[in-house]
Amino acid sequence: MFFIFIIGTRFFTWGSGPLGPSMRCSQCGIVGSFVGKRGMRFVTLFFIIPVLPISSVKQLLQCPNCKARFDAPRQ
Repeated sequence: MFFIFIIGTRFFTWGSGPLGPSMRCSQCGIVGSFVGKRGMRFVTLFFIIPVLPISSVKQLLQCPNCKARFDAPRQ
Protein backbone atom coordinates (compact mmCIF):
# COMPACT_ATOMS: atom_id res chain seq x y z
CA MET A 1 0.00 0.00 0.00
CA PHE A 2 1.12 3.50 -0.78
CA PHE A 3 -0.09 6.51 1.23
CA ILE A 4 0.53 10.17 0.58
CA PHE A 5 0.14 12.54 3.51
CA ILE A 6 0.20 16.21 2.70
CA ILE A 7 0.90 18.29 5.78
CA GLY A 8 1.05 22.02 6.27
CA THR A 9 0.17 24.76 8.71
CA ARG A 10 -2.88 27.01 8.93
CA PHE A 11 -4.22 29.67 11.25
CA PHE A 12 -7.78 28.89 12.44
CA THR A 13 -10.06 31.46 14.10
CA TRP A 14 -13.24 31.08 16.12
CA GLY A 15 -15.73 33.14 18.11
CA SER A 16 -16.94 36.62 17.37
CA GLY A 17 -18.32 39.60 19.16
CA PRO A 18 -18.44 43.29 18.32
CA LEU A 19 -16.11 45.54 20.26
CA GLY A 20 -17.11 48.85 21.80
CA PRO A 21 -15.60 51.92 20.11
CA SER A 22 -15.34 52.35 16.35
CA MET A 23 -11.87 52.24 14.80
CA ARG A 24 -10.38 52.96 11.37
CA CYS A 25 -9.05 49.99 9.37
CA SER A 26 -5.53 50.55 8.04
CA GLN A 27 -6.24 48.30 5.01
CA CYS A 28 -9.51 49.66 3.60
CA GLY A 29 -9.97 52.91 5.58
CA ILE A 30 -13.52 52.23 6.76
CA VAL A 31 -14.51 53.36 10.25
CA GLY A 32 -16.53 50.68 12.01
CA SER A 33 -16.94 48.42 14.98
CA PHE A 34 -14.33 45.66 14.70
CA VAL A 35 -15.08 42.03 15.60
CA GLY A 36 -13.09 40.31 18.36
CA LYS A 37 -11.84 36.80 17.54
CA ARG A 38 -9.44 34.19 18.90
CA GLY A 39 -7.12 32.02 16.84
CA MET A 40 -4.30 29.44 16.84
CA ARG A 41 -1.87 28.02 14.29
CA PHE A 42 -2.16 24.24 13.70
CA VAL A 43 -0.26 21.55 11.82
CA THR A 44 -2.80 20.25 9.31
CA LEU A 45 -3.41 17.20 7.16
CA PHE A 46 -4.21 18.10 3.55
CA PHE A 47 -4.17 21.79 4.66
CA ILE A 48 -7.72 21.38 6.03
CA ILE A 49 -7.82 19.07 9.06
CA PRO A 50 -6.20 20.55 12.19
CA VAL A 51 -4.09 17.95 13.98
CA LEU A 52 -1.62 19.57 16.37
CA PRO A 53 -1.59 23.12 17.80
CA ILE A 54 1.78 24.84 17.34
CA SER A 55 1.05 28.27 18.86
CA SER A 56 -0.78 29.77 21.79
CA VAL A 57 -4.19 31.41 21.52
CA LYS A 58 -4.06 34.94 20.04
CA GLN A 59 -6.62 37.72 20.46
CA LEU A 60 -7.45 39.37 17.12
CA LEU A 61 -9.54 42.20 15.72
CA GLN A 62 -11.21 41.69 12.33
CA CYS A 63 -12.41 44.49 10.05
CA PRO A 64 -16.14 44.12 9.24
CA ASN A 65 -15.58 45.32 5.65
CA CYS A 66 -12.36 43.78 4.25
CA LYS A 67 -11.94 40.97 6.86
CA ALA A 68 -8.31 41.96 7.57
CA ARG A 69 -7.09 40.72 10.96
CA PHE A 70 -4.93 42.62 13.42
CA ASP A 71 -3.43 41.74 16.81
CA ALA A 72 -5.62 43.05 19.62
CA PRO A 73 -3.97 45.55 21.97
CA ARG A 74 -3.11 44.12 25.37
CA GLN A 75 -5.18 45.35 28.27
